[in-house]
Amino acid sequence: MKIDTPSPSLSFRWLLFVVILVLILVTTGAVLAANYQSSTATLEDNRQTLQENTEYTLIQSMELVDRGLHLFDHSLDYKLKEPMDRFLMAYEESGGDPGKIDLKGLKADLGEEYELYIINDAGVVEYTTYPPDHLMDFSIYPQFFSRLTSIREGNIYVTDRITTEIQTGELRKFVYHPTPDNRYILEIGYMSDEVRDLRLGLRYTEIKQPVLEMNPYLTSIRIYNFLGEEVGNSSYAPLDARTRIITSVLETGETVVHEDPTTGSYTRFIFVDLSGTGNPPEMNLVAELAYTREPIQKELAHLLATHLGIAIVAVLFGGILAYGVTNRLARPIHRLVDDTDRIAGGDLDHPITPSRLPELRSLSFSLQSMVTHLKEMMQRLSASEEALKAKNEELEDTVLERTSELSDAHAQANFYLDIITHDIQNTNHTAQLALALLEEEVRGSTDVYIPQIRASLQKSDAIISRVSTLREIQERDEALQPIHIAPLLRSEADTHPEISLSMDDEDPVVLADPLISQAFANLIDNSLKFGGDGVAIWISVTGRDDWVMIQIDDTGPGIPDSHKNEIFGRYTRGSSWIRGKGLGLFIVKTLIVDRYGGSIRVEDRVPGDYTQGLSFIITLKKG
Repeated sequence: MKIDTPSPSLSFRWLLFVVILVLILVTTGAVLAANYQSSTATLEDNRQTLQENTEYTLIQSMELVDRGLHLFDHSLDYKLKEPMDRFLMAYEESGGDPGKIDLKGLKADLGEEYELYIINDAGVVEYTTYPPDHLMDFSIYPQFFSRLTSIREGNIYVTDRITTEIQTGELRKFVYHPTPDNRYILEIGYMSDEVRDLRLGLRYTEIKQPVLEMNPYLTSIRIYNFLGEEVGNSSYAPLDARTRIITSVLETGETVVHEDPTTGSYTRFIFVDLSGTGNPPEMNLVAELAYTREPIQKELAHLLATHLGIAIVAVLFGGILAYGVTNRLARPIHRLVDDTDRIAGGDLDHPITPSRLPELRSLSFSLQSMVTHLKEMMQRLSASEEALKAKNEELEDTVLERTSELSDAHAQANFYLDIITHDIQNTNHTAQLALALLEEEVRGSTDVYIPQIRASLQKSDAIISRVSTLREIQERDEALQPIHIAPLLRSEADTHPEISLSMDDEDPVVLADPLISQAFANLIDNSLKFGGDGVAIWISVTGRDDWVMIQIDDTGPGIPDSHKNEIFGRYTRGSSWIRGKGLGLFIVKTLIVDRYGGSIRVEDRVPGDYTQGLSFIITLKKG
């Protein structure tokens, strides 16, 4: 006898190979992933450290340049003291009226390198030899205006650094002195070609290129003064957003970072504090450093490619090693499997080759012993099979004999039931005919009994009809068919004026048989019988996906919830609440549920108040 066994989807050798290969993959992946994460963190730390060193170097370089400029700028302080004394003397000679001072004549005496300014207490340049600055209002620069106010309210000679003019951007050395009446500030601006050439030899912008070269992530450097202007760029067009950032950095001293998530670049606005050399706050600067992450992204991509290459090589070598190991380990197992397959194929005399591995050798001996026992068992089973076959044949003959007897008994019972049904119906018809003749002959006190006798005979006919219906249901074995229920329901509605019929489909079709009309008739008869005079019945038909729902509502006395499940029983007896007490509703349930595969349930017509009548809800499959 050949035993069919399902072939394994994966052999032991390949399963072992896959396990070893997965272990190699997991180990290699874990090591490389950890190394990649560590390298990524190191690169990010190096980038951050380089950024900090770059910004520190930039600030230190700018402070160093500022110290050099400070020394150069203040070398002119003494040179401008004597012209300021002459300017102050001219103010005193005018009697404190700046309008009487001959500024042009005084400038001619001092030289073309000089420009004279008189600033009033509102911070406005009221008089000047330099037309571009006439009526300039310094009050729009609160920090600088506050410093001018302090100078005006004092009584000392104040020197300033060489700075760019607000209107023209030209370099100029400025000194200040308040008037004796503290109403004005006398200001002198000085610049010669020689001083300009020397001054331009040391600039903040000269340090940008060396700083850019030391940091590959840094793409540009810009330096801004307190006015929001770019130092060293006369064509700079200020942007409101950038000016607000610069003002915020100068006021708070805090670094502002603006990131561009689309490119991964970011810009840092850092505060350059130059007040350490005694400079006024207006000398502080803001450096804008634009960084890109492209170098680190390229490095990470290269690092990832390197790790992937290492992983591929490791997997290849691991696969070769795993294949060799699994092939050597699986060879004796394959021999044992081949021997077992030969035996399983029916060759019980095939010997099992012993293995040199202790475990497999023990398994080989066990399998050989099992085959021997199997052969003996098969011999015993063969003998038992013959005996069982004989018993089965004897049992089949007995079953056929008993089945034939049962069929004859069932046919005889149906024959007697047909005779009884036929005779009872004939007797009932004869009794009803005699009762009709008797009713015409007899009048008086016996009239009250005749309707009772007629009702009993009609009830007997109904019982016989329902018993016949149950027999027909049980004997039907043909398939269900599409039944058009609209004509059946319209016929009931035409027969009984108490019925109101509504259908959302003019021709609903269900999967049933002609006995469906009996189910509808039984439900309607039930409502008419127990509803009494004046009962109203509503029948509605609606389609629901693959089902048709038929709902029959009445205004009868209703049934409490505790008794609703009992009304579909056969020959139910008990509480007066229970309708039917016979076969009518039992036939309905047998047809709808057992025969047609539908459902039927009973509810209160008015939810919560059973006294307002019943609602029978039937669902049948669409035909």
